[in-house]
Amino acid sequence: MVIDFAKPIWLILLVAVSGLLIATSKAISGRARSKKAFILTARFITFTFLVLSLAGLGITWTVEDTATIFLMDGSDSMSEHIKESESFVRSALKEMTDKDEAGIISFSEEPIMENFLSKNPTFDSMSSDRKGKYTNIEKALNAALSVLPDKSRKRIVLITDGEENDGSSSNIAGAVKNKGVDLKVLKMDREKGSEVSAVSLTVPQTLNMGEEFNIGVNIKSNVNTSGRLLLFDGSKKAAEERVEITKGDNRFVFKDRADARGFKTYRAVIEADSDTEMRNNEVSSFINVLDEPMILLIEDKEGEGDEIAKILEGAKASFKRINARSAPADLQSMAQYKTILLANVSAENLSDGFLKALESYVRDFGGGLIASGGDDSFALGGYYKTSLEKVLPVNMELKGKKAIPDMSIIMVIDKSGSMSEASGGITKLDLAKEAAARVLDSLRDNDNIGVLAFDGAQYWVVKPQKPGDREALRSDIGTIRQGGGTSILPALEEAVKTMKSQSSKIKHIILLTDGQAEKTGYDKLLEDARQSGITISTVAAGHDADVQLLEHISNKAGGRSYVTNEYSNIPTIFAKETFMAAKAYLNNREFTPRVANLHPVLDEVVRKGIPSLKGYIASSPKDAASVLLESDEGDPILTLWQYGLGKTAAWNSDMKGVWSGNYVNWDSNPVLWNNLINWTIENYSSDDVEAETRIQDGYGEIRLKQKSNKETMDTKAVITAPSLESIEIKLDEEAPGQYMGRFRIEDTGAYLIKIVQSKGGEIKSTISTGLSVQYSPEYSMDANGDKLDRLVMESGGQYIEDAGEVFKGPIAPVQGRLDLTLPMLVLALIAFLTDIAIRRLKLPMDEITRLGGLIAKKIKIDKKEQRAEDVREKPDVIPEEKKAKEAKPEGNKAASKTLDTAALLKRKKR
Repeated sequence: MVIDFAKPIWLILLVAVSGLLIATSKAISGRARSKKAFILTARFITFTFLVLSLAGLGITWTVEDTATIFLMDGSDSMSEHIKESESFVRSALKEMTDKDEAGIISFSEEPIMENFLSKNPTFDSMSSDRKGKYTNIEKALNAALSVLPDKSRKRIVLITDGEENDGSSSNIAGAVKNKGVDLKVLKMDREKGSEVSAVSLTVPQTLNMGEEFNIGVNIKSNVNTSGRLLLFDGSKKAAEERVEITKGDNRFVFKDRADARGFKTYRAVIEADSDTEMRNNEVSSFINVLDEPMILLIEDKEGEGDEIAKILEGAKASFKRINARSAPADLQSMAQYKTILLANVSAENLSDGFLKALESYVRDFGGGLIASGGDDSFALGGYYKTSLEKVLPVNMELKGKKAIPDMSIIMVIDKSGSMSEASGGITKLDLAKEAAARVLDSLRDNDNIGVLAFDGAQYWVVKPQKPGDREALRSDIGTIRQGGGTSILPALEEAVKTMKSQSSKIKHIILLTDGQAEKTGYDKLLEDARQSGITISTVAAGHDADVQLLEHISNKAGGRSYVTNEYSNIPTIFAKETFMAAKAYLNNREFTPRVANLHPVLDEVVRKGIPSLKGYIASSPKDAASVLLESDEGDPILTLWQYGLGKTAAWNSDMKGVWSGNYVNWDSNPVLWNNLINWTIENYSSDDVEAETRIQDGYGEIRLKQKSNKETMDTKAVITAPSLESIEIKLDEEAPGQYMGRFRIEDTGAYLIKIVQSKGGEIKSTISTGLSVQYSPEYSMDANGDKLDRLVMESGGQYIEDAGEVFKGPIAPVQGRLDLTLPMLVLALIAFLTDIAIRRLKLPMDEITRLGGLIAKKIKIDKKEQRAEDVREKPDVIPEEKKAKEAKPEGNKAASKTLDTAALLKRKKR
């Protein structure tokens, strides 16, 4: 243990302290001697301790304790060595001494603390809660350095195969060396069997419509084998070939023609006969096909889009007309169209893929959407709580004066044995349960729902209640099982009886059956229902049902009757009935729309007046929407808004001519629709910007360059991942007109990227690009141990092979230090306050001096007694020493006197 000074130069001030004391002595020469001594002592201590604190007085010693961190690589490339690594750590921990403490960190992309530093660590196995697609040794070493204590010798034991593919460990090698860390590396050799991997897929990035091009697939192998090579165009298989694969590099070429506008993704998969790692068998890339804007017209029933198609043909617009069930099911397919027109389309007939991709298509890629009405659209078409409602400028739920009062819906569902009849593996009862769940989703929190199942008898599956816990109610609905006969009347009586006790303003019953039942006895019940304000609609699932009886029930009870052989329509019918029960959505009456707001869409349209309409579907405009035309009751007829980069419009009447017959031959109708379509496909593209993308250390890097205009812009990129997750990042300006941003890559496949530049909230330009991400380099055939060798060399580390080597060998010494600066300052302050107290206060200095003398004398006497006690307790006194003591009578006499004095003092104390 050694005393040292951090800043010894300040010790020169100690010379000045003596001079200060001399000056102080002269200044207080008139004071009493005792008081003067106290003042000088206090000032000496004050100034001396202040100088020592400035000099950084401390105590240093050599630290004997050693802290060791085990870094265990848990990435996918180490999967075959995990057990071996765990066994190595357990064996090494047994070699710890009482001067060692150890902790364990596992890592792949990110480090995870397995065990904190401990003298007695316990370890069994690594946690499984980690992602293994990448190996980042740099982050792992950073984590280890952050937990190693400063006042301890330091050791890091790295267990890895060295396949670093994220970050660079050499960046931190200098810090490892400078901190005196003993780095030991156990390298696991990665064993490879027969291996075939897809290396790349090459295509031209930009093409013109109709242009032929080659698709090159590069395959690498360490064995001669054969296999199957598959090529996918988006999600559709485009080609398949049986190929012979030779050891080394192989290249296979496919041909294709650019037949669709916009971005298009290709994916190649190799299925080799001899292969060990399957995660490196797929590669992808994309092309961008340039062409004039294309419009997609989607209709539900044949003929619904006839009038819109005539308008598009008259404008010589490029468009494609399809049925709703053939609508694009992924973002790539949708992105080739600049705008999409829905002609009275039910959401039930659009695929989940379409509905899932729609929001990103509009918001992130600037796609347009126009929805026209009819009895299968908007609220009656199941748009409520879907992406259609999200992107359109109107809400399906009526609000304000048109708000629907609270409602009670009871569904009476036939569960007889005949309901087990299936179509496509799905029974009628399955669809009935799905229909009940769809009604549940359509109800508001203040509504009531009930489900009554029947065969020969009836029981409540869900008693009428608020739809609070929707998941629990959906689970209850799923418990219905088929079996038994069909008895409608008792079930209907139970439903009416229960409904009469409900306090809701709207009371509606939906009856579903597929069979025959009681022919009579309904009239009194139906009259009672009508008098109680209860409406009943019926659904006949197939023509085996008593259609005539069901129509009679619905007519008498003020409801609607449906007959369907397409059992898949049952959920749609139930969802529509939920809204139809309110009698406010379907408006069949003639009126003349009013102009609510002027807009370029109405240019050259309303100058000579507007024809009347004969009906529409009611909805509510969203707060940020612009209503251009409204009904005589203030309901929106034509509404616009911008959603993200895209623009959408809602035309709440139809375009088939049922309600809009006066518009079919109106000469301004084509002008109105061309204005509307052109408004949705406004283009922000600019030739003044260019974009580049690349992959760097597990991140996608996006760069944008303004060619001529160097004005600073707010620049962002919206990235749509292969999973359709939307990621928005800001691109920072690196230099005038140059921007860069990065995002973390999580999935393989094609990332579609839309870059947007704006100024003052106004969009100035956009550009679309993409990034094709292959499998992680973690699964690459080519081993890369160079980075590990460089780390060991630059950090002064060493490779080890045995657990017994971990806690052996020299390690850089570490000096522990106790800084005494603060204690010195505290003592100086106490001395300073003592000085003030002596000078300012009338303290009895003589008494203090006398008391100090007594204390000093007492301390001296106690020390002498302790020495005497030690002598008496000393064993086996040597006879010669005893004789020598007896030969000195004077000494004995003095000792006797000393002992007598001590005795007297003890008696006096008592």
